[in-house]
Amino acid sequence: MNIEQIPVADIEVGERLRAVDPDWSALIAASMQENGQRAPIEVRKLGRSGKYALISGGHRLAAMKLAGIDHAAAIIVKASDLEAKLLEIDENLCRRELSPLDKATFLAERKAVYEELHPGTKHGGDRKSDQECNLAHLIPSFTKSTGEKLGIDASTIRRSIARYTHIMPDVREKITGTWLADSGAQLDELAKQEPDMQRQIADFVSQWPGVRKVSEIVRQLAGRPKPTPPGVIEKVAGIWRKASPAERKQIIEFFAPHLPGYQPEERAAA
Repeated sequence: MNIEQIPVADIEVGERLRAVDPDWSALIAASMQENGQRAPIEVRKLGRSGKYALISGGHRLAAMKLAGIDHAAAIIVKASDLEAKLLEIDENLCRRELSPLDKATFLAERKAVYEELHPGTKHGGDRKSDQECNLAHLIPSFTKSTGEKLGIDASTIRRSIARYTHIMPDVREKITGTWLADSGAQLDELAKQEPDMQRQIADFVSQWPGVRKVSEIVRQLAGRPKPTPPGVIEKVAGIWRKASPAERKQIIEFFAPHLPGYQPEERAAA
């Protein structure tokens, strides 16, 4: 792995799947001014123009510009457009600070890129020959490949992609950076709603960030009264319904002495 020094001015950023956080870049810039660049970025050459396209390290590159650093330590990767995009996605997916919404976006984009690189894995894809059909089963599925490469279990991958698929693009954009983007359970609730309701929920979240349950937002938008809190009987009935046969027996034994006409078994037999 060769690391080269290349001019920062020759690196093109292009469109990124994840926007650069200016505050985080400023923090990295302050560190770079004291300690220099500690981790290389990844780039690829753009033909014979002498320019480079950024693959990974968007925050580090932005920090270099803020810190006035002219040259970047970079790993120059040989990759096609799709392969470079896959590298960018994987580099972001390995970061722990991703919100559930970010993770859903990157996994969905990874699926699209992966299936374009491996058409035989796409359900109902264009299979050009019988030979390709015969070989398709040898290509690992997206879920299996992603799980093995990134250490993400299959259920998480499927759930994340479902969130991305069922939440409208404009809604995803509007809720980015809000509490809703950080809650997987509430994103799942949002994904169940119709598009118009999703947009109303997104507007509500922007205006009243203190309400942090999609079901409560839907209730308020629909003008429905608050549900009556369950009483003692409802709570006991709920516990009874969830209890196993052994647990129900214990409940009966606990309450029996407090019931009218109760007699201990020995006394009743006498």
